[in-house]
Amino acid sequence: MYDCMLDEAKLWLDEPPHGKRKLEPPPPLPIVDYSLPTTFSDSDEEEIDPVERERYRKQIVESGGFDVDFFPVYGSLDQSGSTPSTVMLSKVGLHCYNFDKGTNLQFTSVQKANEEFASFTMYYITVEAMDPFSGSPVTFQTCVWDAATKSNESSRFITKVCRIKGTEKETSRWDHGAVDEFYKDDISWLEDDALTGSDKLQYYEVKESDLRDNEWLQLYAEVVMFSKWETDLVSEEKKKQLSIENSAYLPVKMKKVVVRTREDVETSKKLRSKNATFYMSFTACGGLECRGIIRRTTDGRPQHMSLQVNCWIDK
Repeated sequence: MYDCMLDEAKLWLDEPPHGKRKLEPPPPLPIVDYSLPTTFSDSDEEEIDPVERERYRKQIVESGGFDVDFFPVYGSLDQSGSTPSTVMLSKVGLHCYNFDKGTNLQFTSVQKANEEFASFTMYYITVEAMDPFSGSPVTFQTCVWDAATKSNESSRFITKVCRIKGTEKETSRWDHGAVDEFYKDDISWLEDDALTGSDKLQYYEVKESDLRDNEWLQLYAEVVMFSKWETDLVSEEKKKQLSIENSAYLPVKMKKVVVRTREDVETSKKLRSKNATFYMSFTACGGLECRGIIRRTTDGRPQHMSLQVNCWIDK
């Protein structure tokens, strides 16, 4: 499993330059085959208990990385539990599912989480969510890749599994080549004449009512802050004490949101475009004036969504 993930990281990072930065890798490979035993060096093999290795391998095979409770020292998975990262990425996975299915599942808590590191981090998170329409709890699973960054972003999160537990199988790996070329350039802040220039029909300034009716825009602001909070705003010691929903910088007060998409849809439906860039300005708790960008793209496959993120602190 480690080797296959490392190959995917290399596909992402080792592309030759061609004009502007280009994210398009070779043709996608099949999904990680968890049925294959983990490979080790000869010296490792001598020290590994074959019974332990088989138990570990079987748990990965049967659960796809989610329901693993045995973590030998030679394993590629580590248990992380509920952390600021897994809480935020749980919400991202739920957003992807709600966006695809037209549902409104709400995050309750992280039940368990495993992470795998190979030049990037893959999170396998089991979430307790709530269906507000039925009032019933739902066990939800999401696999989110905290991916390498390339296009002038500070963070990139790619969902690879977003499902109610037991309802859907994993899809194939994320297909970089299937993403619209228009969304592969560097991300940068909104130009001054964007809403009046030659491409003005691609833009939509979000109305106050849209902000109320689309709660996920607040989530996008949280993701923007998280990308900055994770790297710059909070000391390492403070990170251990805070959970993201209680961060000193949340909640935020949204000031302005502009969305840009090339999809041929009515103005009022631009927010729902599968491929779009969101430009947000908001005031974070504590008085920080912030600007953030989230570029949302898909590769056309179920359960897949990419969020490229950047954040600027203006005050």
